[in-house]
Amino acid sequence: MIFRGIGRTFSTVGDKQYETIGAFWDELSARYGRANLRGLGYGWTNDSISYAIGLIDGDIDGSDTEIALPNDGWTTVTGRTEKLGELYDEIYKDGTLTYEIEMFDDDGNCAIEYYR
Repeated sequence: MIFRGIGRTFSTVGDKQYETIGAFWDELSARYGRANLRGLGYGWTNDSISYAIGLIDGDIDGSDTEIALPNDGWTTVTGRTEKLGELYDEIYKDGTLTYEIEMFDDDGNCAIEYYR
C-alpha cells in the first residue's frame, strides 16, 4: 500500500506532538473534512516524529510525501479522541512502532492502525 500526503516533522519532547499534530489536523480538516483524512506517523527519533496527512480516498492537493507501507500485519484499536494518550500508552506498552495510521471523526471517535 502506498500512503501519499503532506508531511511534516514534529517534536515529541514533553508530548508536544499531541498539540502540534492536532493543529495540523485542524488546518487540513478545515479544507477536506476530518473524516476524510488519515494521518501516518513514522520515522521516530529520540525527540521527533515524521507525520503525514492524506486523504482516505484519493490524493491530497500539495502531496509531498509518499511512503510504501506493508499490506498485512496491522493491528487496529478504536476509542475516543480525548483518550488518545491512554490509547497510545496501551499500544506502546508492547514496544515501539514502525508505522501508525490515525483516523478521526467530528464526533470524537478515533481509529489507530499500527504496525511493529
